[in-house]
Amino acid sequence: MDTADETSGSDVPHATVNARLRAIAEALPATPPWFEAWARLDPNAPEEDWLAVYQAVRRSGDLPDQASFWLVSQIIDAIASRDADEVLGEYESRMRAIEEELGFDEIAIWPANAAPAEYVQIHEEYYRVWDGLFAQKLEEFGEQQMAQLFCEDRPQFEQRSEEGRQFFYGPESADECNSVVWLDRLVRAVADNAVADSPMGPLGCRYREEDGFWEVDVYPTPVELVGGAVDGEVVAPGFTLDVEQLRAAFDRIEALMWQSQGFPNDEGPRLSIEGIYQGRGVFLQVLAYAPDDEEPSMKLNTTRRSL
Repeated sequence: MDTADETSGSDVPHATVNARLRAIAEALPATPPWFEAWARLDPNAPEEDWLAVYQAVRRSGDLPDQASFWLVSQIIDAIASRDADEVLGEYESRMRAIEEELGFDEIAIWPANAAPAEYVQIHEEYYRVWDGLFAQKLEEFGEQQMAQLFCEDRPQFEQRSEEGRQFFYGPESADECNSVVWLDRLVRAVADNAVADSPMGPLGCRYREEDGFWEVDVYPTPVELVGGAVDGEVVAPGFTLDVEQLRAAFDRIEALMWQSQGFPNDEGPRLSIEGIYQGRGVFLQVLAYAPDDEEPSMKLNTTRRSL
């Protein structure tokens, strides 16, 4: 009989989870009640079919509670994401329009207080709508307690989900390694502790890795002025950085340094932190200015009073 996990390849949906479920089923003294339905599932079956099996797995008690919690919640998350495209598409289009008006091409990470007020409002509304849709889906599929936890104690919901994910994937999944998710978190840690002193676009980032050690540069991207006597001028936005809060994001700090601007290697002032971030050796530099070849990320109309 073909089973849900016989197709090989890392791109097969549910492959890692299926391998763990098979190992659990084979270790039990008797065939679990969910096994037959699970074995019949096609890898590309609708999410609702997977949900029915995962809920049966959860009811059986064959998995730790956090693991079955994650199984059910993540597949409902996938269903909600699929069904939310039409609703959330309007918000995404509005945010994208603001990004294009400001003159940058990619969705990036804004420092604190740098994004336009309208953008922040749309962004917050986007997540409020998503949260409501997800909670509604949880209740729709009979997971009232899960929905209540999501609405009333988000940190506990996230903790249980992460513990469950780690049951299947370990502390870090292969997908996270490949997509450098941790690097995005590091840039966000800088952004969360940087306050713009002038109109500012998203932060830029450059990095290199050698023998498992990462060098990461994060910097404010240039701003092009539009209109009036300064039309076409490119300027560097100012910002303030909360160093103590940024330090706290690291697992361990080996060195903390500030370099001034000066001869002979004038790459501009920067704060340097060497240490361990989410289990990796990292040398982070927060630059005062972007590299010379960095293009402006936004345009500022100087004939307006505000963005």
